[in-house]
Amino acid sequence: MLRRLLINSLLVLFSLTLTVLAVLGADRLLGILKAPPDLPKWVELNFPAGDEQHYSTSEFSYDVYINSLGLRDRELPRERGKAFRIAAIGDSYTYGWGVNIEDCWTSLLNEHFREAGETVEVINLGKPGQGPPEYAALAEKAIPLLRPDLVLVCMLQGNDIRGVGPEPDALPAPDFYERVRRCFPNTTRLVRDLQREREYTGRSHLAMPPGRSTAEDNRRWMANTAHEIYEKYSDEEKARFDSFEEPVRTAFMQGDLNAYMVNLSVLNPDFYIMTMDLEDAWTETCISRAAHALSRIRKVAEDYGARTVVVAMPEGPYVNRAALEGMRRIGHNMPEWLLQTDAMDKTIETAATRAGLPCYKVTDAFRKEIDRSDLYFPLDGHPTAAGHLLFKEAFLPALEKLIAGQKKGGQ
Repeated sequence: MLRRLLINSLLVLFSLTLTVLAVLGADRLLGILKAPPDLPKWVELNFPAGDEQHYSTSEFSYDVYINSLGLRDRELPRERGKAFRIAAIGDSYTYGWGVNIEDCWTSLLNEHFREAGETVEVINLGKPGQGPPEYAALAEKAIPLLRPDLVLVCMLQGNDIRGVGPEPDALPAPDFYERVRRCFPNTTRLVRDLQREREYTGRSHLAMPPGRSTAEDNRRWMANTAHEIYEKYSDEEKARFDSFEEPVRTAFMQGDLNAYMVNLSVLNPDFYIMTMDLEDAWTETCISRAAHALSRIRKVAEDYGARTVVVAMPEGPYVNRAALEGMRRIGHNMPEWLLQTDAMDKTIETAATRAGLPCYKVTDAFRKEIDRSDLYFPLDGHPTAAGHLLFKEAFLPALEKLIAGQKKGGQ
């Protein structure tokens, strides 16, 4: 009797083991056989799909065309395809403020890979004015749609550590669904894909209708914004603004200069020095919050089989003498030691490390060209076409190693 009970128990255990292994095997097979779903006909990942904007100032002129995914990039085929796909998430330095899209570093990388005959594509997910919390929110929406192999989180030196937002909610502890997802990643991914497909196919209109603005429209809007900002200044703030050199004041009032950037120098002239003290409690808070956002990006990327790396984007006043002088002209406190410190990289690197991510830097390459005056727009401060080209050349060797290593690991 005892022997029969033991045999039956072993048979049940063996059957259960076979069942679990079969289900796990089916999940893995599903991951191999099931192609990623097609992209929706249109979606507003960053901007209204089909939007068109034109800009012209005394420093630059450029045009913006938004594709059907709401990105400033070329149209993508709806089918995923076999190319090694890189998603670049960032702010205006990734978006390409001040330059046409073909001169942006993401497009320059695409051109390089195309000419080299490599099946690699870079998708530009940049949007001006964003920071780590917005990067994480975008990643959670875009990665399931785009299915990249590699995610670049392009953190702007100084600025993105300062722009981490309020205290975030704690990352949720693994619940039952999370444990199921880890055991059956492909099955749960299929369920989410079906839910997402139903959501997009059920839409009857664009959430954000596209618009079209001429360069004059945008200049007039910026001028109106500048006047509204100035009218709200206190007497002390007006006195500070009035101390700026005349060309800066005129450009501000005429909509020829980014009003928000000038306003920042009026309200906080030490903006570029903040977070340079690694021992400061507020800097530590900023690093911690940035790490939280990066952890969110890493999680969603891993859920969809992608690797994530952080890239420290070189902001002019930390790497270029002319750019530092330009920010000084619009009222920022710009000590010379900003061109020698590595604190702006250390803060990003520390946040990345806490999130379990590698961090890549190109500061040395830019500081070797520290006296070039053509890399950043003098007063606007964003990279010129030459600045984008230098970034592409500086980052390319590391990127090619990343791609090669990931392709080898995936074989």
